[in-house]
Amino acid sequence: MEKVIRYASEKNIELLINMYLTEVENHYQRAKEFAKDLVFKLKTLLCITDENVIGTVSWDSRGGLNDGVVELVGLGVNSSFRRQGIAKLLIISLINEAKKFFSADGYKLRVIYLFMEREHRIGRLFYKNLGFREVSIIPAFYPDDDATIWIKYF
Repeated sequence: MEKVIRYASEKNIELLINMYLTEVENHYQRAKEFAKDLVFKLKTLLCITDENVIGTVSWDSRGGLNDGVVELVGLGVNSSFRRQGIAKLLIISLINEAKKFFSADGYKLRVIYLFMEREHRIGRLFYKNLGFREVSIIPAFYPDDDATIWIKYF
């Protein structure tokens, strides 16, 4: 089964809506807003196989281009495709795309950061294994948990 990584586009909105309805919740309006945000507000890479979205990673630059800073906004893999290296493939693809984004204007990617729930043990191990470091805790950031900030330097 071939996996293709590509940027989300307007033609992927229905695929993203269906992914949300299947993987997150059965609420069409929120699914539609989610899909529009991924396509129109963020830079989103999709992992697609057999015309199905099996994973997404969304990011955006922060500050000026000379800052070289990227926020990893969201990462998700469909439940039936987890533990197959798709999340790692998406993060590596994000890094490569972010490097291209900055180098196109003569700058360098310096930092990727993300917020994550403090008690998310699988996520902590995943990001640690990819070279991210936990640098800060934000108490009561989420309704039921603290947040941690993770950073990877380049």
